[in-house]
Amino acid sequence: MKSQDSSSLIPSESALKPKLSRVRLWRTTAEALAKSNWWQMFLIAVGSASSIIYPHVPLVSFAAVAGNTLTRRKALISVMSIWFANQLYGFIIRQYPQTLESLTWGLVMGLGMLTVTWLVTALRPQFSRCNLQGYLLWLAISFIGGYAIYQGSIVLVAQWMGGHGFSSTILWKIFLRDLIWAMALFGVYGCTLLRHELANKAFPGQLKN
Repeated sequence: MKSQDSSSLIPSESALKPKLSRVRLWRTTAEALAKSNWWQMFLIAVGSASSIIYPHVPLVSFAAVAGNTLTRRKALISVMSIWFANQLYGFIIRQYPQTLESLTWGLVMGLGMLTVTWLVTALRPQFSRCNLQGYLLWLAISFIGGYAIYQGSIVLVAQWMGGHGFSSTILWKIFLRDLIWAMALFGVYGCTLLRHELANKAFPGQLKN
């Protein structure tokens, strides 16, 4: 048998170009969308409006998605805006009791959401910036990890304050609800990214905020 030329095992430059161009296009489009104002406003609007549907907004979902799709500054501003709207709606419309316990719960939720968002942006690996598969993998990791951190802090504070406990059934329902929200938000983001990617491919440099 003849030994195969080692040079034939190395992809040619022409074969690598399409892959590299797709990676650059994905990264350019995602970075442009991360800096855009309208995607940030969309997350804030949807997150704030969700207070009407749920007493407790799926904060982990918005923290994971915002941390994965926005710059750190925009992500932190977005999640705190959502938290503030939820608290404002709760105390004014739902008439939460104005007690130290209620205020403590509000602060714990806000700090938990802020912590998850910061960790997602700070620990975001390079592979999540290259393609859709990498993004999905990191989104799943950040969502599950964020849920564990957020709900873990809630459970610990509940035990410390001697309040109501959380059964596994309740925690599982909360997880499923947050998962559905994260998937829905990603679906909107994915469609938006694809639309901008196609537009940027047809008209390079024309992606707008």
